[in-house]
Amino acid sequence: MSDGVRTIHQKGSRYYVHPETGDLAPSVTSILSMEAKPFLQQWAAGMAAEAAVTDLEVVQRIAARDRQAAVDFLKFAAKRYTKVRADVGSLVHDYFELRLRGEEVPYPHHDVEPYVPAIEAWLDRYQPELLHAEDVAWSRQHDYAGSFDFIVRINGKTILGDLKTSKSVYLSVAAQLAAYAHSDDLITVDRKIQPFPQIDAGAVLHITPTRAEFRPVKIDRRVFERFLNLRRCFADDRASDAGIIGRVAWKHEAGHTTGTARRAS
Repeated sequence: MSDGVRTIHQKGSRYYVHPETGDLAPSVTSILSMEAKPFLQQWAAGMAAEAAVTDLEVVQRIAARDRQAAVDFLKFAAKRYTKVRADVGSLVHDYFELRLRGEEVPYPHHDVEPYVPAIEAWLDRYQPELLHAEDVAWSRQHDYAGSFDFIVRINGKTILGDLKTSKSVYLSVAAQLAAYAHSDDLITVDRKIQPFPQIDAGAVLHITPTRAEFRPVKIDRRVFERFLNLRRCFADDRASDAGIIGRVAWKHEAGHTTGTARRAS
């Protein structure tokens, strides 16, 4: 079995490489990053402030040796937290996928253990029939691609779902799922291409160490249009590297030393 559809990074964005044509398509998550999220700035500032207070002695010791290192320690507090949460989220996704496939996981990672009861309770409650997990949705019409969490059949309905382990569920999950649901092709992990299945409903499974919720998510045309607006913004943003801002025609640098001044020195 292959490792699935290959991805690359260019200029801060992730792109999927089509297994047959080699064409590049920007990822759904990279496109969603075009949406303004003003709350993130305040959150990042709060994380830096919390690190400054919680790790005050550590910051002082670092600053005594290297002031810039201390600044960087605080500046990247939010990024460190996000990295840890992403690592835990990946482990939870791996466990969830294995259980969806009917595999037993007798010794889950210790970071996953708090999530296990909720996952098992959801599986027992809904008895989902797995259709696809961690495959790639590809839109030839609108030029984007993305890896979705799962497609299952529950009570005769085909559900496209996303597993979230964050503190909250954000509106962007609707645009994300709508993008997948309106794709043209589905590319399996062994790179087989087939039409994307007809989806009856979208849903998000939100699991934290203390609670779990299964909620419907609208993925209709109106929500999809919201995603397409972001797709156009993404294209416009990337076009800024294609001559919209031209080369420097003239510049002035303060403090330039003239020949007369050099000869006089």
